[in-house]
Amino acid sequence: MIAEHLVARGLAGSTAELDIRPLAGGVSNDVFAVTGPGLDVVVKRALGRLRVAETWLADPGRIDTEGRALRLAGHIAPGAVPEVIDLADGYLVIARAPERWHTWKDELLAGTVRIDVARALGRALDQWQRAGAEALREFTDRTAFTQLRVDPFHRVIRDRHPDLAGPIDTTLAVMAETPPRLVHGDYTPKNVLVDPSGDGLWMIDWEVAHAGDPTFDPAWTVGHLLLKSLHRPASARHYAAAAREFLDALTTPLDQAQLIRQTGCLVLARVDGKSPADYLDDHARARARALGRRLLLDPPAVVTDAWKDLR
Repeated sequence: MIAEHLVARGLAGSTAELDIRPLAGGVSNDVFAVTGPGLDVVVKRALGRLRVAETWLADPGRIDTEGRALRLAGHIAPGAVPEVIDLADGYLVIARAPERWHTWKDELLAGTVRIDVARALGRALDQWQRAGAEALREFTDRTAFTQLRVDPFHRVIRDRHPDLAGPIDTTLAVMAETPPRLVHGDYTPKNVLVDPSGDGLWMIDWEVAHAGDPTFDPAWTVGHLLLKSLHRPASARHYAAAAREFLDALTTPLDQAQLIRQTGCLVLARVDGKSPADYLDDHARARARALGRRLLLDPPAVVTDAWKDLR
């Protein structure tokens, strides 16, 4: 069906000329690399039921949100996202990164921490967070964000940790009330494609983009750097340095209390939510659970102080 769609959209001459290979698309999308005469692209289609052990449903119409968000993000920060080539009939066609590129997550899990990547990621987010009100009008619908982030993360851990209902409810209330900024919704190392030999960087997977809480994206980046610190304790100080560099690149003041709560929710959700981090062993999961709970029940002065608890 992908080949026929590309031909129908005028992006390919015939189905016989196309080479289509599945890519790792996480749990929420079918993703394919497609090559042919004059064509080298990635084609995405959103799933209605995600590939996780627990039942997790979401509106596949979010693919349209992703395409529109990529166009806006590319307009604001040229070169920081892949180009949108086509968006129609439930398919998103985007430029494909060079073969040598890989995810920032791959580097971090290997213990390689490039501060320049953290800085560039912060600078890009800073640009996107300063998008004007006119641009945000297209992204007021939070349905996909609720289905893919709030329900399986915040609300699931609230159910599984009833004593944390107070700070989690506060987190949700502030999310609903704060003056909105452009939010990617999954600002994590797995969605950062980097050139290992240069300064190229793309932020991908904008399917839950919306106008919302400006602490959400920073919390997810910081939270994942904390999780990597639990996975590779010997590199913890380097992950902490990356978190500081990332946050220093943000010029818009953030609500520090909300940033800490969001980070606590993320860390805890990657242990007890619907999509646990697959690289943590039992010991690291126990430490992550304890850290997430501390961030929510006994928060530090600033979020990067969380690394002090890891010593």
